[in-house]
Amino acid sequence: METDFSTPYGSFIIKRDSDEDKTLRAWDSSDIYALDTFRSDFESVLDKDDLNITIFNDSFGALTCSLAKHKIECVSDSYSAHTVIQSNLGLNLLSRENMIFTSSSSDLENIPDIIFLKIPKSNNYLEYLLQKISRIDGSAIPVIGLGMSRNIHTSTVELFEHYLGDVRTSLAKKKARLVFGKTKGSVKNIVDYPVKYSIPKFNMDLVNNANGFSFGKIDFGTMFFMEHFPRFKNQPEKVIDLGCGDGSLAILAAKTWPESPVLCVDDSYLAVESAKENFNISGFDGRSDFKVTDCLAGVGAKSADLILCNPPFHEYHAVSMGVAGRMFKDAYRVLKSGGSLFIVKNKHLGYQSYLEKLFGECKTIAGNKKYEILKAVKTK
Repeated sequence: METDFSTPYGSFIIKRDSDEDKTLRAWDSSDIYALDTFRSDFESVLDKDDLNITIFNDSFGALTCSLAKHKIECVSDSYSAHTVIQSNLGLNLLSRENMIFTSSSSDLENIPDIIFLKIPKSNNYLEYLLQKISRIDGSAIPVIGLGMSRNIHTSTVELFEHYLGDVRTSLAKKKARLVFGKTKGSVKNIVDYPVKYSIPKFNMDLVNNANGFSFGKIDFGTMFFMEHFPRFKNQPEKVIDLGCGDGSLAILAAKTWPESPVLCVDDSYLAVESAKENFNISGFDGRSDFKVTDCLAGVGAKSADLILCNPPFHEYHAVSMGVAGRMFKDAYRVLKSGGSLFIVKNKHLGYQSYLEKLFGECKTIAGNKKYEILKAVKTK
């Protein structure tokens, strides 16, 4: 895996948070394109030694490490992204003294001189962030949006044009593209977040914050999981919804096992906010604890006897087993002997042999043309 990141500001070692896929770099050519453009077109114009820079969605720290001589507010919806950025700062002996790490669900702490916005995969999350940017005090703050050309569409540019002024796009360079704009003050939102939706079959009324998987509706895999939900004669002593999203599986667990404590865990700050709100809406306030963390970091070993999980098979824009693999290893650590992990997965994903080797036992308990539900039991 390539880790040497060369920029106009020097060379840095930038590593990913996953050790599962050695072929993926911790940056792409849009990071380099944005840094080159900032150096040539913006830094001398802004002409300040103590620039305030706000960076949205820096996945592994390529932008943050390169610009670490300035004051930086690093905004992310991912707990693990903040963790790996701080790790890469330490790896490069860069000070965090002038840095703030802010969750995407929180208000910004600084008024920036310039904003970098790594364009996310989902338009709803992009809109949510552009709404946040449009509410910043001060006008004509320059914004550099960056991403690979394949992920920047007409709809992407239209969102920039709605929430920002003076929007223009760059030429493509090494399959990357930039979108420029300036803040113009708050405008009327196209969509107000969170949004509401229902699952009539299970009598659930829920909300979704931006950046949720299958935003604004139940995804087919989770629905299949709910239709084939685990059944036990006895109440589980503790249930964990790992990668809880909006908490729909956890709420069904609270309904199914009224005496079992439930823990909702997700890497996304906005997802956990959704789950909290949905427990309140469903009348289960106080029935669950909520934790934003990377997989099950900080959850005690051998502390649960049932874990439910709909694991992702993408890591940012890339297909990877990195996150799912870490989830499975953490689930093994946290489960008691004889405890069970239930997952729903796309049928083509080869998780069963991996889980059988890790847990000692794994079998398919339900399936259709697209999905399977696996039960892994900790027997070793």
